[in-house]
Amino acid sequence: MRSFLNSLYGLLSLFLCLIHLQIDAQNPSQIDVLTTEDGLLFRDVSDVVQDNKGLLWIGTAQGLNRYDGQHFKAYTSDIQNPFFIEEDFIKSNMLYNELDNSVWFLANDKLFQLDIATDSIHSYNGNHNLKGQVLDIFKAPDDSIWAITDDYWNVEKGKAKQYLQKFEDGKFKIVVSVDRYKRGFNQLISDAEGFIWWTTTRGTNKYTLEGELLESHVLDTYNWNGDLIHYVPQFVSSNNTHYYFPSSRGGIAIFDSTLKTSKFIFNTDDIIRRAIEDQDHNIWFAGNKTLYRMDTKGHFGDYTELLKSKLDYSTINNLFIDKNGLLWVATDNGLFKVKTEKQLFSNLFKSEKEGWGNSMRGIFEGADGRIFSLCESKHQLWYQTKNGEIDSLPLKTENGKPLSLMYDSSFLFTDNTKTYAYAAGRGIYKINLKTGQTKVYSQFSNHNKVYGPNALIKLNDGRLLFGYTLEFLTVFNPKTEESHSVFKNLNEQNNIADLQFFEESRDENCIWIGTKNDGILKINLNGTILKSYNSNTTPKLGKHHVLCLKEDNDGSIWVGTYGGGLSHISTDEKTLTNFTKINGLPDDNVVGIIPDGNNKLWISTYNGLALFDKTTKEFKNFYTEDGLSHNEFNYSSFFKDSEGLYYFGGMNGINVFNPKTLEKSVRPPAIQFLGISGYNSRTKESYEKDFAQTELQEFTASPYDQYFEVSWSLPSYFQNNKNTFSTKLEGFEDRWFYQGNATSVRYNKLPAGDYVLKVKGADSRGSESANILSIPITVKQIFYKRWWFIVLVLLVVSAFVYAIFRYRLQQALAMERLRTKISSDLHDDVGSLLSGLAMQTELMEATASEADRTRLHKIATISRNAVSQMRDLVWSIDSRRETIADLIERMRELAEELLLPKDIAFEIDASSIKNLDKKLPAQTKQHIFLIFKEAINNIVRHSDADFVEIYLTNRSKGCQLIIKDNGSEKTTYKSSGLGLSNMAMRAEKLKGTLNLKNGNGFEVCLDLPFNM
Repeated sequence: MRSFLNSLYGLLSLFLCLIHLQIDAQNPSQIDVLTTEDGLLFRDVSDVVQDNKGLLWIGTAQGLNRYDGQHFKAYTSDIQNPFFIEEDFIKSNMLYNELDNSVWFLANDKLFQLDIATDSIHSYNGNHNLKGQVLDIFKAPDDSIWAITDDYWNVEKGKAKQYLQKFEDGKFKIVVSVDRYKRGFNQLISDAEGFIWWTTTRGTNKYTLEGELLESHVLDTYNWNGDLIHYVPQFVSSNNTHYYFPSSRGGIAIFDSTLKTSKFIFNTDDIIRRAIEDQDHNIWFAGNKTLYRMDTKGHFGDYTELLKSKLDYSTINNLFIDKNGLLWVATDNGLFKVKTEKQLFSNLFKSEKEGWGNSMRGIFEGADGRIFSLCESKHQLWYQTKNGEIDSLPLKTENGKPLSLMYDSSFLFTDNTKTYAYAAGRGIYKINLKTGQTKVYSQFSNHNKVYGPNALIKLNDGRLLFGYTLEFLTVFNPKTEESHSVFKNLNEQNNIADLQFFEESRDENCIWIGTKNDGILKINLNGTILKSYNSNTTPKLGKHHVLCLKEDNDGSIWVGTYGGGLSHISTDEKTLTNFTKINGLPDDNVVGIIPDGNNKLWISTYNGLALFDKTTKEFKNFYTEDGLSHNEFNYSSFFKDSEGLYYFGGMNGINVFNPKTLEKSVRPPAIQFLGISGYNSRTKESYEKDFAQTELQEFTASPYDQYFEVSWSLPSYFQNNKNTFSTKLEGFEDRWFYQGNATSVRYNKLPAGDYVLKVKGADSRGSESANILSIPITVKQIFYKRWWFIVLVLLVVSAFVYAIFRYRLQQALAMERLRTKISSDLHDDVGSLLSGLAMQTELMEATASEADRTRLHKIATISRNAVSQMRDLVWSIDSRRETIADLIERMRELAEELLLPKDIAFEIDASSIKNLDKKLPAQTKQHIFLIFKEAINNIVRHSDADFVEIYLTNRSKGCQLIIKDNGSEKTTYKSSGLGLSNMAMRAEKLKGTLNLKNGNGFEVCLDLPFNM
């Protein structure tokens, strides 16, 4: 009974899969939403238009939004808003005029034109010849702007008219006027031939662009609140098919204006309000709540329930197709984004349940063209016939016992005749694909895992290779039923377990093995490990858990890993290149690889399917919105059939496609530069500059900018959270930096210089944008580091130094003049006075008494000493006597004056002084001389010497003055006059040292820190 219920449940699942294939159902992943939760100004959206940069302009009942895919810019009637508009209740059509880059919109029945480059608003009224209330606006095929106006509120009852007015030279010219009938309903459209169709409550008229009436028709009549009116919404396709939507009965009809006949093509009670044609020439029709799609063959699909499953709404206000072919459905609760392009993949064995459904593994093809796969979640082997019928193949053992394939039998392969399939489970299973009878080779049960997948491969010679460890790795010949172990006498240390995937190498008798914990092995079936790649080898494998392998034509190996992305090991085994999400791979868990020709690989992951170009290293990614049954694919679930169709199984069925049908590559639009914001520390203000509609020649950043942030947009709006970007600041960065989904990059305190910011992007599929954005950036140098400031500072400093020098020079010259004057005055006046005093005293001494003579002699001596002291002082301050030669000459004079009268000979040696003309500062000259004088005086007064040696020498680190006599040693020594303490004080002022030596005469040694 339980087996019967399981079979019944399986048949019911298959029936649901079949029903799914037959119904023209739509993919919910093809629909996305944009609401106030995403930043939309207000939920009630009236219309959408797109400008020449690809940015969207969204009219709502509370203002206008500019949308770049990430951010909204709001224009409202709030006077505090820098983007102020006079009226913000937008409840009608909008249009974009490329000729003057402006957006036209109606708000509170008033007409406005927004110059989007300058954010300036211009309103139009009676001064521009508008006749009363503006009902609608329209852009004709020749890009002229038209308005429908109604003067009902401005004239007497019964005299109201409606006007068709064309905008020319800043005013609206009346082209057509008709009497207003009952209601103000209006619609203005154009056909493929460039004629205008104006629908009012009186009926439908066809005009030329000059206003000539060509045709009049009444396509529908119905009662509107007691009035019979003939207003009917209409649409003309690119092939000039005229559709209209009668309110009297609902549905869609085609009108043949030549034959004056109508034909209904779609019957429904829904009243259709509007229609639009997409890039593939499908027509989309919208009622108040309904949305239908008619393909080029006239087949209709109903998207209403899919819309309702995504977002609650009560009214569809408008339809818009953007430049990428995306359908925007404006409602009273936000916007729908609907992909209009044909689904790229067929779904096989998909359940009606969204999310995880029928998990599929082990895909293969039978001899009769049936495609088989293991439904892991039902433990059944399902198939689809060539004519599309779906069924399951019940399995039973040779003794008639039912058999279920579990997760451990994930790999299935057929024999060369494709009449039998093999799987590894509790043994090796040989399945008859006609009867389901299965032979079990139970002797191999211990070679496989009970839980988890068991790797299996059919070799080119028809033999099978299986086993979950190297010890149990076995080659089995199904024809002879002979088997042997690959590795014999393998010790436990070398036994590698958890073998995950086998790939037969082009090298004879060699196999690549992917493992769970030990990376990749290349073995010879004779039992030899030829190569291994793991985290400890060179090249180093980033992740050791391998899920799939594919050897390339050149002998290199492609590796799909768990968590490490896609790796490629070069033929010479020296280089390993890794590709991850940063490089464009949809996910870092790679579960399947199938080559497509010589240059491409199809790669299944845990989050999407990728087409990889080995030449350009680019990924093109596909997701559920492209028709995949689920984004998560399964390990051991990929296959290419005999007709070249590709199969990738996942968590809800199998995705089938012909790669040739996917070769068309639609490049996403160009990246658009939006603006730059930042913060200036000098002004303490933030700034934001909008460059979305203006051409930036170069951005110049102030040296006081703490940071600036550059923003951009990729106007690819479906699943735009999957758009990715990379940046490189040339002049500062030498490589591209992956920014993920971020649409801005910030630089803090960038050094002064010239840079170029490069931005490249890719849409949700990984297709690179049509351009690389280049933004020249100059960061100014702060003023005190700029050349002109440095030159100015140098000039100021030079001038200041020169002024100081001049001042000091003048001071020095003045001091010299003063010293010269003082010395001259002292010598001439005071010297003469003292000399005269000494002479007079000596004359008086000759005639004086004995008692007075002693006093007069003392006075004469003091006068003579005063003259001598004054002469030394005059010499020291005389600026005319300031060279080393003058010093030596004065020292010689003093020695002769004091030593020779005492019969003391002397010698002055200054031979090492080369520059005798070198000038000495007055203080230095005075201190040296007075030290010398004190030393000579001490010799005269206290020494019994008869010879004095005087040396003045230059040394490597200064100079030395030595005064040495040959007198006998004194036990005590006292000086008079300045004394030894004054000599030491003067030496200290010269920053020198004074040393005294008493032995074999007396020696005074003065060491100075400078050269003479």
